[in-house]
Amino acid sequence: MLNDINLIPQAEVTEQRKSKAVKSSTLMFIVLLLISVGVSAFFFIKISGLNSNIKQLDSEIETLRGKIKASSNLEVSARNLDKKYSALNKLFTTRSKYSLLLKEIEARRPDNVEITNFDVKQGQVSISGISGSYISVSNFVNNFLNKEFADGNPDLKDIFIDVSLNSVSLDKGSNSVKFFIVVSYQDGRLQGL
Repeated sequence: MLNDINLIPQAEVTEQRKSKAVKSSTLMFIVLLLISVGVSAFFFIKISGLNSNIKQLDSEIETLRGKIKASSNLEVSARNLDKKYSALNKLFTTRSKYSLLLKEIEARRPDNVEITNFDVKQGQVSISGISGSYISVSNFVNNFLNKEFADGNPDLKDIFIDVSLNSVSLDKGSNSVKFFIVVSYQDGRLQGL
């Protein structure tokens, strides 16, 4: 029964309980405050590190953008060079080699035929000249249509399609024959040779 006797006044017991409650809640508040400060400090440090990384990456991105912008002139030059190369390549592969046509006409010209005027258009050649005889003019015309002509370029043996003798006349003063012929040819055959 001695254990049940409490001589401390009830007001004092209430006061002690209040004091204990204030101490424990203050201690709990301080512990929670320290935990929240620690967590806040941790997140602040992490956020600061992330912001630092973001600034560093932004700086690297700007540096790379500057390099890309500096390379834009090189890219434009490369594209222009590619266009020029393509244009030249197309020109060289699709151009007609009229020098081969002239050599072929010269190879088919008989010895006593002289060409005085020559006009080349795409697919057609107009030739005027002087010859010693009608037979030479006839041979010249026939040489164009001869697929088996031996003295010319073998790749161009059938380049000529049609020959028309537009005019032929005898010049009595010089005893020579003047002629004018129009020769049609395959222009595509002069490409890629």
